[in-house]
Amino acid sequence: MQTLSTTTQPRTLEAPAEAFHTFSDAACVEIRSYVAELDRSHAQGRVDDIDVDLSRCPNLLAEVEATRGVIDNTAHFIVYDSVAGIESLRGQAIYAWLLGTALGTPMIQNTDGWRMVEVYDRGSRRTIEAGARYHQTKQGAYMHNDAVNDVDSIDYLLLSCAQPAYIGGESILVDADSAHQILLHHPEVLEVLMGEFWFEKRGMSNTVEFFASPIIRYSHDGKALVRYFRTYIEGAHEKIGKPLTGLQVAALDFFDAVLDQSSVQTRVLLGRGQTLVSADDRFLHTRTAFVDRHAPREIDMATDRPDEVNRYMLRMWSRKQGCC
Repeated sequence: MQTLSTTTQPRTLEAPAEAFHTFSDAACVEIRSYVAELDRSHAQGRVDDIDVDLSRCPNLLAEVEATRGVIDNTAHFIVYDSVAGIESLRGQAIYAWLLGTALGTPMIQNTDGWRMVEVYDRGSRRTIEAGARYHQTKQGAYMHNDAVNDVDSIDYLLLSCAQPAYIGGESILVDADSAHQILLHHPEVLEVLMGEFWFEKRGMSNTVEFFASPIIRYSHDGKALVRYFRTYIEGAHEKIGKPLTGLQVAALDFFDAVLDQSSVQTRVLLGRGQTLVSADDRFLHTRTAFVDRHAPREIDMATDRPDEVNRYMLRMWSRKQGCC
């Protein structure tokens, strides 16, 4: 395989201004009011069991539609700003649920049928390598996208910050287009990545199930799409008794090196109340190492206050309305 060369100094990409959106005063008023109403009427139970009436938030809907093109067609991600007056963990979860539902149909993320998952370190000794899912650990440095547990891809990954880490925990973002442009100069690597790799339906099935998929594939209009989480791929190949070939390992090493370049990366550190949305199959992400305020423990969004908890994120997967 050829050595990757560059004629310019590597640099971290700056996020474009269009990739940040602050909701209008009118939208914030209706969001804040509706979140408070839902919090009172649904004080207990799972937030993703709440039926929302999006007609109650016409300005939110209008601004989501006005910015959807940024996620779909240009930057492939956007950060929606916090809404003043939403202070509690549960309030932030309800706001995220509204936003994710405005984007599309929330999708199930595990065998329990959850459509919103809490992302924080549970404090167990389990690791991703030993079978834990990424959102249950504080492990970082695994560049991936989320559509790796099932054959069906997702349109939007939503990650909402209810409490940032004490130090660290930045999101590192890589647009698949940027990585693909480099791979085009190395067709022997791209050809391997377009072949079939095995993935496990980790956390999505009560039985051990696998499916085959390329890492790089293409949309109907020729845009590069990605499905990647190296540790999950390696684990799936081991479990089915089909070890990765030497060519596959070399291609994954090359792909990892491409993704690790600062020249294709954008970094975003979410503050409390901010929400990152990305076009999942056109985008990869990971997080930097972080230090928490307290010893790891279970978090109760109904009773814990933000300043009492460690890094605490809320994750949703949404599919566009009308998509199958």
